Amino acid sequence: MQEILLLIVIALALFYFPRLRAGKTVTREVAKMPALTGWMRLAILVTLLWVAGLAAVIKPWDKNLLLYLYTAIAPAFIFWGGAWVFSGYKKYRR
Repeated sequence: MQEILLLIVIALALFYFPRLRAGKTVTREVAKMPALTGWMRLAILVTLLWVAGLAAVIKPWDKNLLLYLYTAIAPAFIFWGGAWVFSGYKKYRR
């Protein structure tokens, strides 16, 4: 249960803390990230729920770490890696 809470805290830190800092002035010009679309937000949520749900079901802390890596982490990396490559091709296609 603690691992699931840790994943939630990490996810909140990734999305909440940059918003807290957004109001402060920055001394140098930083390239802006494009806003996340609704589909991208849904994909992030589904990925987090997939990883957390399988952690609750498989319980990788009870000697099932390899199974958890194959069924939860590897598909998430493959999906987001494919999305990254696809967005690169889409962005620079002429």
